[in-house]
Order: sequence, then structure tokens, then C-alpha cells
Amino acid sequence: MKKLPATVNPATPAPQLPTVINQAVARLRAMIMAGDLRPGQKLVEADLCRALAVSRASIRESLRILEKERLIQLIPNRGPFVAKLGWKEIEDIHDVWAMLTSEAVYQFVERARVEDVAALKRALAQLESGLKADDAILQLRATNALFSAVLDHCGNLVLTDIVYSLVSRLNFLRAQALRYEGWGHLCLHEIREIVAAIEAKNPTLARQATRRHIDSACAAAKQVALLPDEPVGTRPRAQRPRSARTAAATS
Repeated sequence: MKKLPATVNPATPAPQLPTVINQAVARLRAMIMAGDLRPGQKLVEADLCRALAVSRASIRESLRILEKERLIQLIPNRGPFVAKLGWKEIEDIHDVWAMLTSEAVYQFVERARVEDVAALKRALAQLESGLKADDAILQLRATNALFSAVLDHCGNLVLTDIVYSLVSRLNFLRAQALRYEGWGHLCLHEIREIVAAIEAKNPTLARQATRRHIDSACAAAKQVALLPDEPVGTRPRAQRPRSARTAAATS
């Protein structure tokens, strides 16, 4: 993640407000993550222009940016579609995510400062609040904030950039999984284990806990990918593994 320099020249102009295109990209990304735009859905530029109150040129540029993030597919002669992941791709992405992030956590434990651990605790508190409020997007943001704090201080910028690009493709499935019974409690239980291992300065346990969490996230993502393409409120509850039921009972 790009960071501001440690010191800023007082004469430097204040940061500008987000551009129209940046705002459109952020709104489209949020709509995909929330499930308002669903995997495989065809995107009609005229409809997006009306919904976001921006020009067609801005929509097209926004879609090109999201295509680079692999959230949108621009298919020749057919137009833009929300990207859809298959089972094998879901497994492959989670496998790489698990390998890289568990290593990032290991490195983070060895260099974490008191303020870095405090940032993890704040994200954990936000995750707990999101679960109590039954807000899947808040839970996802809190989880992402926690891992961002780890990645930004693990000491490997190349690893960090790769993980960010991978996870952006999974955010829709992760957000949807957290809407189903049990997954939110399991996520909280596993994140608590990660933070506890980091606090104990045990990099091996922290790496193992991170791997377990991402393996669970993979199972949840595949479960969501199997469900009918219907509005969230009308879908059946996703079947959860025994570990999810245990976590729910002990939270």
C-alpha cells in the first residue's frame, strides 16, 4: 500500500478531493463487494451513468481501472461483465493468498511494535462490532484493516502488493459468506487466535492460525459460489463446517 512520507513540507498543497473517476471506481467496487452487482452480470453503461450521475467517458475509464483489478471483464463485442470466479480459481487464489499472508504474519511478529499490535486490536474491536451489528461489509473492512496493518509492516513490499491484488478479487465472495449463519463467528474466532499468537510473539503459531483462517475463507467462498444467483435475502443459509458451529457456541 502506498504511504505518505514520514514528514511533509508545510508548503505542499493539501491533498485534492477524489476525482469523478476515482469516486465512480470506489462506488462500483463497493457495489460489487456488497452484491449489488453480481458475478457474471452484464453492465450497461447507460444504466451506470444514471446510477452514478457521471458521463459515459467516466464510466468507461472506471471500468478499465476495475478490469486491471480483475473485478470487471471487458469481453469484445459483448461489453463489460462483473468477473466471475470458478472453483479452481477460487482454490488457487486462496492457496497463494494463504502462503504469502502466513509468511507476512510470521515476519510481522518478529518486527511488530506496540503501536502495530494496538492497530490489530482496534481492527479486532471493529470486527466484533460488525458482527454484533450483523454488518457483513463492516466485518470485511475490519478484517481487511487488520491484515493491511500486518502487510504494511511485514517488511516486504513485493509480497504486500501481490496480496492486495489477490484479495481484491475475493472481496465479493468474502462479504457474501459473512452474511450466512456461522461464518462471521468463525472469522472472529480465527482472527482472535491470530492476534493472540502475535501478542504472544509466537510467529509459528501466528502463521498456523493465519493459514487456518484463509483455509476457512476458501471453504466459505466456494460455498457461496455454489448458491443460486438470487438476492441475498432470499437465499438459503450456507452450510457451515463443524468449526463454525463450535466458534459460534464459544463466542
